[in-house]
Amino acid sequence: MGSPHRTRLINSSRIIHRLWIEDELSRAELAARLGLNRSSVSNIVADLMQRGIVRENETIDPGPKGGRRAIGITLNKEYFHVIGIEIRSDSYTALSIDLEGKVLFSETQPKGITANTFKEEMLSFIQTITQRLDHMGRHLLGVGIGFSGIVDAERQMIIRSVSLDFTKPFDFYTEIASAFPYPVFLENDANCGAWGEVIFQRKRKLRNFLFVLIEFWKAYDVQTGLARPTVGLGFGFDGKIHRGSNNRAGEFKSVLNRDLTSSEQVVVDSAISVTENREALLAYLGEVCENLAFLINTLDIAHVFIGGNVETIESVMPDMLRSALRANSLDHSDGGTQIQFSSLGYQAVSFGAAALVLDKVLMNLEPLSDYATQKVLPLFHLLA
Repeated sequence: MGSPHRTRLINSSRIIHRLWIEDELSRAELAARLGLNRSSVSNIVADLMQRGIVRENETIDPGPKGGRRAIGITLNKEYFHVIGIEIRSDSYTALSIDLEGKVLFSETQPKGITANTFKEEMLSFIQTITQRLDHMGRHLLGVGIGFSGIVDAERQMIIRSVSLDFTKPFDFYTEIASAFPYPVFLENDANCGAWGEVIFQRKRKLRNFLFVLIEFWKAYDVQTGLARPTVGLGFGFDGKIHRGSNNRAGEFKSVLNRDLTSSEQVVVDSAISVTENREALLAYLGEVCENLAFLINTLDIAHVFIGGNVETIESVMPDMLRSALRANSLDHSDGGTQIQFSSLGYQAVSFGAAALVLDKVLMNLEPLSDYATQKVLPLFHLLA
């Protein structure tokens, strides 16, 4: 069991987490939800109020049974913010959101990053973007990074990335994250998009879904200079992101590309710009949809979310995917699968990277005994 101070920090985190999930609770309700005595909850709430993290609201109606009206406790939505960043080979998108998912700041800028410059560029960039946002007067919960490539999220390691030219593992935690006083997390870009759906639709309780990230700006053909389309998949099962046994879940290569030496996801004529040639775009999307239909039908996935360069594909892809679902189904139906575009479009990855921080810092709270030996705990950089 940890020290009394450590126990208090953990219970403070649990109270913040519960208020984030349920919006408003009385002290008595918090005590009941968390299995704590009312005196402990009252003391912690008083401390959080003094810090400005929580507020007292109007009294809560006791309901039809009557009784004493309780005072509601809510999070101060203006206290925290989180930063999400998507790193591409040619540009980045960075944004800041509050606990309700409201975008407070966003920008997309050209910025070439490769494996050779990654450490230096990221150390400088994270420090610069966090300092630029200090003027908001909010407390930073952490920074999430969406990365195009295979990522071991548990060990915070980059395994490989074609678009950013990582051919050998890179220890992101040791080389970058450990340099900052706040949490910095790395995740695959498509998984970030999936995290965004899990966290900010948490009250909807999504169970099984697929996030499809389609972008046309990451991998450039070095000879022609044309943008090459890329596809990444993020799977959500039972409200959790599925990474697979070797962190390769969602790595996509068309079953129709049988060239064992090819690293192309879908074979595309390198002399043609898919975004400017409609026939090439439809052929590309058609092959992608055939592959997706097999996965969706086989796994009986209920929801499909599409993010990335949605303006390029929004007029054609839903119908193409439904047609592919019917063609791949034994009963010639689409199974009632709901298909929708992410409302954030090209910001879906950076938004999801910020959502990843909320999961790590606010939602990933286990019983006290599981934390007894851990050195770094959620919210401790702000509460200690």
